[in-house]
Amino acid sequence: MSIVENHTQTESLFSLKQNSLRSPYPLYDYWRQLGPIVFLKEYDIYVVTRQDLIKSINRNPTVFSNQNPLGPSSKDAAAAYSTALKNRDSDFIEKAMTVLARGNVLFTADPPEHTRHRRLLNGALKRSAIEKFRTEIDSISKKLITNLPRNKTFNIIESLTVPVPIRCLARLLDVPADHDSDFYRWASAINSTIGNFMPPEKVKKVIDDQMDFWRFFEHELQAREGATTEDLLTAIANAESAEDAPLQITEKVGFCAQLIGAGADTTTKLLGFSILMLAQNPDLQKALRNDRTMVGPFLEEMLRLEPPVQGMFRVAMQDTNIEDIFIPKGANLWLLYAAANRDENHFICPHQIDINRKSPSEHLSFGSGPHVCIGANLAREVAQSAIHELLEQTENITCDESCEELVMESSYIMHGFCELPILLK
Repeated sequence: MSIVENHTQTESLFSLKQNSLRSPYPLYDYWRQLGPIVFLKEYDIYVVTRQDLIKSINRNPTVFSNQNPLGPSSKDAAAAYSTALKNRDSDFIEKAMTVLARGNVLFTADPPEHTRHRRLLNGALKRSAIEKFRTEIDSISKKLITNLPRNKTFNIIESLTVPVPIRCLARLLDVPADHDSDFYRWASAINSTIGNFMPPEKVKKVIDDQMDFWRFFEHELQAREGATTEDLLTAIANAESAEDAPLQITEKVGFCAQLIGAGADTTTKLLGFSILMLAQNPDLQKALRNDRTMVGPFLEEMLRLEPPVQGMFRVAMQDTNIEDIFIPKGANLWLLYAAANRDENHFICPHQIDINRKSPSEHLSFGSGPHVCIGANLAREVAQSAIHELLEQTENITCDESCEELVMESSYIMHGFCELPILLK
């Protein structure tokens, strides 16, 4: 096993330097060339960059637990929360820590609880359930894009890529549209501790926003118990099966936290990179305008090349070996999906976009195995709707030289732009 220490590029990524956040892929290639598992000594992290090994680990949750999928930053956040919450009552503390842990449901849970959660909640986000809302999703995209500025540069993150997934998710949950700004505030608070090091002075504001989220969804879920309306929040409130215990309120709110924090925000990031790719590649943009059936494969390539979540962590529950490499009990393994998506052993010309790949969805950006993303169908539907409509309503999408200096969000796990100046004609 290769050990990396005192390495400038590695330090640059974990120090959240902008050049490393924008394009960490040369570093990922370097790690993969060192061997199947690389140990980052300063951070006590085992990095897995090969697609076959990541899939194998994901298939074995008994040995490789999902109890801490966000890695070392979770421990730092928990310590900061403990300090900020020391004078709060026990009920408040329990709820705040539940939101911090994303509810210990689905992607933060292991079997058998994870299996129970998926059985209870899969139906609410299966493809046929999402397709019922396709007309409304398209209507949201159309209205937002109709109102975008033409012939002048504007921040498309603020005007389109943030509100589209939030409004679509709000509609699926049957929450009034006037909560759009709340959804964005809640998503920002829920994701604030992922892959970065939040200063103590920001913790109180984050906790207050997260608790506002908790109060809203606890009230909405309880109000919908026993209801029969066909919306996602009612489905969560009444999820049941013959073989499983009903979800507790903490699990229901936790699932909502994952939907808002992961679902909306990751689609925002996917759309940002996709629009930039179109703006910087006129021939590609022309190809999609001439053949809209290629929008789906294009988005799969963008998911492969610029995954909104760069990778998730697993914890070794026992001493074990991976390809004769010893992994001690308690070790943190970073399953680096973004590196596996550019694995030259799996993809031809892995750093290039190719909308004609034979199997465009073979990337790992939605995970794999039992923890494959439950919201993948929703993300794909919303992203395809927005890109289709953007191509339909415009003649050209461009950006100026400022796009070479784009500011990235401060996280080595979440991967997206703070702003994206775009001009539409």
